[in-house]
Amino acid sequence: MHFLGEKVRILEELERDSRSEGPRAMNLMARKGHANDLACCYALHKSLGLPYPEARWRILPAMWRALLSNETMQLLVVEDRSKPISSRIVSFNTAFFVTDEFCSEAQSTLAPYLGVHMARYYSSRELPILNRQQIARANAHDGLSVLMCFGGCEHNSLSGEQFLAVREKQREAFRVALSGYHVKQFLAEPIGEETLQWMLDGGVHLRRDYSNYFLKHGAAVTKAAQRPWLVGLTKEEAFAHPGSYFAGFFVYTPPRFHFNRSEQVLLRRALMGKTCEDLAASLFISPWTVKKRWHAIYEQVADIDSELLPPSIADGRHATSRGAERRRHLLSYLRQHPEELRPFNG
Repeated sequence: MHFLGEKVRILEELERDSRSEGPRAMNLMARKGHANDLACCYALHKSLGLPYPEARWRILPAMWRALLSNETMQLLVVEDRSKPISSRIVSFNTAFFVTDEFCSEAQSTLAPYLGVHMARYYSSRELPILNRQQIARANAHDGLSVLMCFGGCEHNSLSGEQFLAVREKQREAFRVALSGYHVKQFLAEPIGEETLQWMLDGGVHLRRDYSNYFLKHGAAVTKAAQRPWLVGLTKEEAFAHPGSYFAGFFVYTPPRFHFNRSEQVLLRRALMGKTCEDLAASLFISPWTVKKRWHAIYEQVADIDSELLPPSIADGRHATSRGAERRRHLLSYLRQHPEELRPFNG
């Protein structure tokens, strides 16, 4: 009896200690995703238990990889850097630039679970997704329609406070992916009432609750967490309520410098902290070519805004440090002006 009493006491102390420690510390970071993130994202999406046909589940990894590689899909991830590398991703979403016709169908006749439709279109090679050239043209003229229809979030293991922190980083991931684009319309298909309310609180409007579809087809979603909704926001609606979070997606400034694609690639990688040697290795070009591109970029910037960069020094012992200073000034500007690094064909 004494042994059992002692065991109960120890268990009670452990439980009390665990409660006093509070939630596990997290170290969250929002960023654009890469191909090596897709397996974790697929697992998060599969955990939702959505009623996709098995053939559509099987095609998703290949579809995501193909669309990510040709830059027609944006992958937005939130990672917890306090966790092991293999399990750091705690939330993800995907974004596509789609045709206006598809947006119209989604808001009127398409059945719920738009991810199923995207997989079907991919199989038939009729995806309603804009390619890079079409994105550049629309970005320079009438604007782009954005669709979010795949996602997932680690939920069960998080406290309420931790889940709120992940949600806030999701918003930051949206900003990282979409800032600098000329957006005219935003559509998303949140899954579950909690996600729906989070997006409505951000300023979007309910477009469809799919209740008529479920009634007409005698279908029922067994779990509220699997219920789809369609929400959206137009530029006009956003400007009518400018204080909302999602309204910020529609604030747009055209680029001034019009960097070409190779210059944009170099600048995006430089923003990630790559040195000239890193850039040469990752772009498969010589260090001399990297320096030549930097020189062309600086000249282009100086022609448009002569005060943005400090003056160059061609010779002398300060030449290297002045080059680093010019780079620092330019990258600081680009962090606040992502439109300079978006496809643009005027």
